[in-house]
Amino acid sequence: MNRYFIIPVSIFFVIVCIFVFYLQFINEDWKFIAPQKILPENCDDSEDIKIISHATDHIPERSFRDSPDNIEDHQVHAVYLLPCEKEDRKFDVKSNIQFSLIAINKWFIDKSSNQKIIFDKKFDSSIDVTFIRVNKTMNWFTGSTSKEKDDRDVGLKIENIILSNSDLFNNFEKKKFIIFFEGWEKRKSLSLDICGKSRFDGKVAIFFTSGKWKKKVGNNKKMFSCLDDSLNDSENEDFGKSEATILHEILHTLGSPPKCANNLEPENKVHVNDNKNDILYKMSGNIYLDYNNDDYYNHQIKNCPDLAKSKYLKTIN
Repeated sequence: MNRYFIIPVSIFFVIVCIFVFYLQFINEDWKFIAPQKILPENCDDSEDIKIISHATDHIPERSFRDSPDNIEDHQVHAVYLLPCEKEDRKFDVKSNIQFSLIAINKWFIDKSSNQKIIFDKKFDSSIDVTFIRVNKTMNWFTGSTSKEKDDRDVGLKIENIILSNSDLFNNFEKKKFIIFFEGWEKRKSLSLDICGKSRFDGKVAIFFTSGKWKKKVGNNKKMFSCLDDSLNDSENEDFGKSEATILHEILHTLGSPPKCANNLEPENKVHVNDNKNDILYKMSGNIYLDYNNDDYYNHQIKNCPDLAKSKYLKTIN
């Protein structure tokens, strides 16, 4: 067979194979050759943002508002936030969020020797998690049809939802929030998911529980998801990749690392760069809480904020 025929045919075959693989295992939408998923009736990207719920959302042990606080002090409140069409994986009622936050505090107590994060709890000492579903689709969050930069910032939209619904929460001014969002932030590259987001000394930290490019592949394993090792359950309170990311973002909202730290990365000065295993290294290490204690925790830098003195930490006697 003539090689001038084989080469283009082979190239065409490879392209087709790549396209089929993309549809089967990567793209959730199947935009081109399969019908779009039918959205619930209360999804509406054209109207104002509203808190909604589906009939299936109403299950025992779920809280749609912040439960009464057992303390009136500074604390971090957990929220399970869903776009209108996304699957409810019940991370709140199955206690996945609770056990991941317990694992985070076990790690923090061990690394600090005597401190833990003050998480908002119910009177039965379980982690208080508020369930929120909004009338907006994932396409609205990613702003795929918008030309405005801010409209394409998923993290900013999530933050605005929390700030504009302060009436759902008690003692709002003294609370910071960790959001478990059933969606994703827009990718910066094909090889990198953005698994967490927060502002320095901000109000809201976000953990993205999904990735746009994911499919269930054999034994329910997922490709291209931020939940590589899932959230914890009652039989597993390990400090894994997910927990490291969650804690990393929470610490940013607590003002770490400060601008006066010794080892800030030169690019944007929001992470430390003296050890890749530091929790505030750009890729969330999981061994050190301030390697050498010379940046943000129990440091000796004069006139520089120290995480150890944060109102959101409690010293254990």
